[in-house]
Amino acid sequence: MLNYLGLAKRAGFMVTGQAIVEKAVRKQKVAIVVIASDASENTKKDFEDLIRERITIINQFSSTEISQAIGQTRKILGISDPGMAKQIKKLLKEVTL
Repeated sequence: MLNYLGLAKRAGFMVTGQAIVEKAVRKQKVAIVVIASDASENTKKDFEDLIRERITIINQFSSTEISQAIGQTRKILGISDPGMAKQIKKLLKEVTL
């Protein structure tokens, strides 16, 4: 699943960084938000309150795993392409079954 994050970044379907992702969420430009499992509780709560179940939140990966997948140090990112988001959701369901 993490390799899809790298693919989304290379394809230009990713926004990263707390302020930029927050702005994209407000404009409804992202389909999935990935928040590192080791992000601060305040960050997690802020995004959960902002999103309110409109957008899927993935929080099962550490910031190290996310950073390695995309080649940048990040704790939060958003995927903007609906097709890519659908594929990531599908993979997550397969992994968690």
